[in-house]
Amino acid sequence: MSSEQPAPNGARSPISVDADVDDPLPAAGRVGAKVVREKCSVKDLSSVYRKPIAKVAVASAVVVLAGAVGLTQLTSSAPTQTSTGHSQAKLGVAGPVVARSDTGPSAAIPKSSVVFNVLNYGADATGTKDSTAAIASAIRAAEASPGSEVYFPAGTFLLDQPSPKMFDFVISSPINIVGAGVGLTKIVNKVGMKTPGVYLSTVMFEIVPGPLGKPGGGDGSTISGLTLDAATYDAGTAIMDFANHTILTNLSVLAAKSTNIYNPNVFGVRVIAICNPYNLTTVYRIDNVVNNVTIVGQGAAGNTELDLSCQVGSSVSNVKIVGNGLDIFYCNNDSFTNINLTGGDNGSTQYITWALTGSSNITMSNIVTNGQGGVIEPDPLVVSSNISINSETMQNLTGFLKVGDSSRVAITNSQIAGLAFVPAVSVSDVAVSTSTVGRIFCKPGMAMLGFVGVACP
Repeated sequence: MSSEQPAPNGARSPISVDADVDDPLPAAGRVGAKVVREKCSVKDLSSVYRKPIAKVAVASAVVVLAGAVGLTQLTSSAPTQTSTGHSQAKLGVAGPVVARSDTGPSAAIPKSSVVFNVLNYGADATGTKDSTAAIASAIRAAEASPGSEVYFPAGTFLLDQPSPKMFDFVISSPINIVGAGVGLTKIVNKVGMKTPGVYLSTVMFEIVPGPLGKPGGGDGSTISGLTLDAATYDAGTAIMDFANHTILTNLSVLAAKSTNIYNPNVFGVRVIAICNPYNLTTVYRIDNVVNNVTIVGQGAAGNTELDLSCQVGSSVSNVKIVGNGLDIFYCNNDSFTNINLTGGDNGSTQYITWALTGSSNITMSNIVTNGQGGVIEPDPLVVSSNISINSETMQNLTGFLKVGDSSRVAITNSQIAGLAFVPAVSVSDVAVSTSTVGRIFCKPGMAMLGFVGVACP
């Protein structure tokens, strides 16, 4: 998807993955050129996060459309994952309550007993002058009372301090950022690329963990009830979440344009850790939630709209992305439910809608793709395993769901236009059941073991 540069507070070496290895698509339908991604290590996380993996029996009633390979109909067991619940401790804080509206999506977040209204700190809701300093003052005041709320009433708030700078607002204590609702409260970042020649844009909200990634810092923070506009001026990433136990919910994100050269390292929303896939010390984040979020990006420019890296026990649900899709890097025991993915505004069917690299125990359910059907990246060094894809519907009938180096992949109750096996080395233990598959492609000479319900031509 996009090319990432090392984050400012941690270094990791980018790793090249050729997205077009033995790509069965014609040139007009290819995903694109070589992709450079930052990755993070999952190694064996069983000692730090234990979750039972359930197995359910599935019947291999696979329907193959015209032109596809005949499939062997057998009974198989497909690994799936029980979803992990989100638990977040809310800190009770005594103090005065500033009046706010309880209507709109922000009401979904439990009210705090201390509320800091940004208007009381000089923020302008008319959208005519800069509110950066006022909002920062409200956040600093809230951080002195962990568990409190920074409230944005209905209106438009501009961020217009001089560029370049790295972050607009850094959240280093557990607080709740709450707006009046999507479309009612809008924060527009005018920093970044509004000045020609400036190639460093900002992150609007950064949530940081404790020192060296340990618990603490902004762990437990929430952001809800806002429209975040970074696209108007290509102003950077809307949210950079490095913390644990966070909730990002009821949000609309207008994402900025980004390429390797223009406005680099810009995403829509990132829920990540800084880590290295070949470092023996695993750095990860636990129990983050992204729910009821719409991200409208500019996928044709190459940026990724939602990036999850090094997450354990996190969940993404009820998310709609228009742009260059969803990235899942070196994650474990995470779930993705009710996801609608549409490619970018320029040749949408050419773009990957989701990409998964070096991850284990991943459950994907009720996925709709308009573009490519997604890809399990070919990475023989850290092979993806225990991947459950249930009820994926590919609306682009010329696209492919690509399966790279992996083991124990279950595809159930899905409508797959094309299924392409393109590992660098091997794919094993794939079970396809109660699904329609339009056509099948297998990389010549690939190693394959334990296929059930699907076979290479």
